[in-house]
Amino acid sequence: MRGPQHLKTIWFEDEMLPNWAQLLDMAARVTPVSDETRAWFSRLINSSGVDDARTIRDQVETLLRALHANKDAVIAELQRGREDGQAAHIFGAWEYALETILQEASAKKTCSWTVEGVEDTNEGDFGGGDITLRKV
Repeated sequence: MRGPQHLKTIWFEDEMLPNWAQLLDMAARVTPVSDETRAWFSRLINSSGVDDARTIRDQVETLLRALHANKDAVIAELQRGREDGQAAHIFGAWEYALETILQEASAKKTCSWTVEGVEDTNEGDFGGGDITLRKV
């Protein structure tokens, strides 16, 4: 596992997320969430972008619920081969990052984020992926 000194900084709106937020895609991989949620967090940590605040809240709430429901298993997975107690710190940083994202997205229609150290692909506001519109 990469240490925090090798992680890229993520700014969500005007808030800098904790160093371990760069591993939120790992959080999505070690919890029982949908492929859609895993893909959304992969996009969050690998490229700067903009997304609908409701989509952001849905994805973040899904991951946060899964982390809480599987906390012991997630921490055990993070501790595998480590004895430095860093797993609980990483878990806490993930919670803080997700709660920060939720707070920022709570009163907005769209939100943007910037991942330092990645080149912008200029593929549009939504990171170049397919846009799916859904009725709510």
